[in-house]
Amino acid sequence: DFCLSRGLGDVYKRQGYKYDEAAVLNSWESVVGKMIAQKTTKVFINKKVLYLTLSSAPLKNELRYHKLVLIEKVNSYAKKEIINDINFY
Repeated sequence: DFCLSRGLGDVYKRQGYKYDEAAVLNSWESVVGKMIAQKTTKVFINKKVLYLTLSSAPLKNELRYHKLVLIEKVNSYAKKEIINDINFY
């Protein structure tokens, strides 16, 4: 019983985490604003890293300088730490 309940708890935590990721990605415009969302061509999260592909090189460079602010925005929206790094493409 103990091992089964702990195993189910781990599955629930992983699924809850994926739900939080999906909520952020589905609300991308609300998280980052319309201008950044319009320039985003691809966005996904894997192992607490946000992978962000942007169509604007100047915006990509600007966001690199504000990486910590963007991480805080994403985590604040999720109300927990779901990312700890961002890779820009």
